[in-house]
Amino acid sequence: MKWSYYFKHWLTTVFLGSLILVYSMNSSSSFFTVSIEIYLFALLLSGFFSMPTFTVLAFVFNYLNEYEIDVKTVKTLLISITLLGVPLTQWIGLNDISLEITISYSLAAIISGMLFKLKRKDNHE
Repeated sequence: MKWSYYFKHWLTTVFLGSLILVYSMNSSSSFFTVSIEIYLFALLLSGFFSMPTFTVLAFVFNYLNEYEIDVKTVKTLLISITLLGVPLTQWIGLNDISLEITISYSLAAIISGMLFKLKRKDNHE
């Protein structure tokens, strides 16, 4: 499988999840009046807190890459691990689970996981 899917999924989840979170926390104002500083801060924090989950995903991705498993099954498994990792990382790192954070990043993980195609490497590479 191509690693580009993994990196696209990770980056899109972080960027989109931060955007959804900042918007949901500021839903009373217009979408475009949300401060860029708040978004950048959310990006920084989400990048940091996503490291454990996406490290586990990298190991799982590498492991599954050795086997001929259906691509849809692999995508479902990777998205599921991400969905589990979001609240688990909050719980371990912060001793608290925020519903807004969990929903924002879980929604972003589902969208980004389904958005990109997971392709197998050609045997000739």
